[in-house]
Amino acid sequence: REFLLHSGVLTGATLLAGRRAWAVEDTADVIVVGAGLSGLQAAWVLEQRGFKVLVLEGRDRVGGRVLTFGDARGVPEAGGNNIYGDYRRLIEVATRVDVPLEDQVPRLSKHAKFTLVLDGKPVSRSEWTDSPRNPFPPTLREMMPWQYVPLVTSQENPLTTTAGWYEAKNAPFDVSMRDFLRQQGATDPMIELAYDTIPTYGLNARDISALMMAYVSAFTTAQKSARPVILQARGGNQKLPIAMAAQLRQPVRLKQVVKSVEATGAGVTVRTTDGTRYSARAVVCAVPFTTLRRIELRPDLAGTQARAVKSLPYQPIHQVALQVSRPFWEDDDLEPSMWTDSPIGRVSAIYHEAQDDQVSSLLVSAFGPGARHLDRLGKEGAARYVVAQVEQMRPAATGALRVLGQHSWEQDPFAGGAWAYFNPGTVTKFLPAMFQPQGRVHFCGEHTSVSARGMEGAIESGERAAGAVAQQLG
Repeated sequence: REFLLHSGVLTGATLLAGRRAWAVEDTADVIVVGAGLSGLQAAWVLEQRGFKVLVLEGRDRVGGRVLTFGDARGVPEAGGNNIYGDYRRLIEVATRVDVPLEDQVPRLSKHAKFTLVLDGKPVSRSEWTDSPRNPFPPTLREMMPWQYVPLVTSQENPLTTTAGWYEAKNAPFDVSMRDFLRQQGATDPMIELAYDTIPTYGLNARDISALMMAYVSAFTTAQKSARPVILQARGGNQKLPIAMAAQLRQPVRLKQVVKSVEATGAGVTVRTTDGTRYSARAVVCAVPFTTLRRIELRPDLAGTQARAVKSLPYQPIHQVALQVSRPFWEDDDLEPSMWTDSPIGRVSAIYHEAQDDQVSSLLVSAFGPGARHLDRLGKEGAARYVVAQVEQMRPAATGALRVLGQHSWEQDPFAGGAWAYFNPGTVTKFLPAMFQPQGRVHFCGEHTSVSARGMEGAIESGERAAGAVAQQLG
């Protein structure tokens, strides 16, 4: 069951859902389309500057791609997983909305190991060294498959700083990840196992820009170096957008699916699928490009920005939260977490109990082609498949698993995928144009961030868009 927000969490005075409580025509200084982190932050900043802001959200909840599996023990995150120690903007937001953040590193550092599962069978580290499936050269045969790409990307990173990483000067590095790894001496079997098996960015190593992966590596390293913590909001990261929405002067208007945005020299008109018409002096589109593609913009976008909106891909991820009735890993003496070559991808044990060694639940994360395989099975079919796969790999788990949360980001009509990624050759072409305003229409979201990633990038982009709007409106 997906975690949904109901009246017990958000009062009707804060979020208006399921009934029309506004006029067929309404006006504001600024309309924000999308109630994810970027849209909520943009709205709050603009309110602080004295503007009347209306936030329209197509879903029946706030948070966008921040989603917590609240029915599962340990509140595993389906989206918006990590808050690093130098996420200064997001940490300031958490302080402002009075949502406590808790450091997860003391637990995670004790349970960093994964069981390798190939062809449905666990492989111990000692077996892996001499395994015929091991494609690594003699000096690297003790390395586990998931360790290779992060190590090589970090050691051979062409970026000396994350500043201006997307600029044209870095175009020579905007090649495929496969080409980059081949330049470092990797063979195709090495790349297929170490990257393509669980592609957390793109569909495979040919599909993703090495420049983007270099930026991800440099940004993550800088975050961990600044303050080596990984934070989670108490009760789940979805508490953050809920509290942000509650701080706004105007309630977020849910189930308002925007179908068109028409801008003129005098203002902007926004129309929704239920016939509501809104007028404003400016609009902030805080939605993924997959959603923006379904909104009719007049005048149309042009040039590179139009091509980016039309073609920027988003990561397919299908996640399943599993409740465990007994600690089956004590019976087979293997780590509960698994890295597999099955379509189910990665199985991560969630440790969020009073005792650090106690497993709360398991989070299955299927990426790329694996996620699409689960999507084709349908929701119930995918749930049964995931349980059957885990039980096949770990017979001791038979009868001990129950699905308590499930979400496909690519099948989500308001997401079309998890985070955005760049195909080879598109970073230096697309990114500089993606966040440029078009008249009175402005754009934000993690995909438009240039100095941060993830939830921090969403906040950064919302603040940038709000600043541009405030300057335009005076």
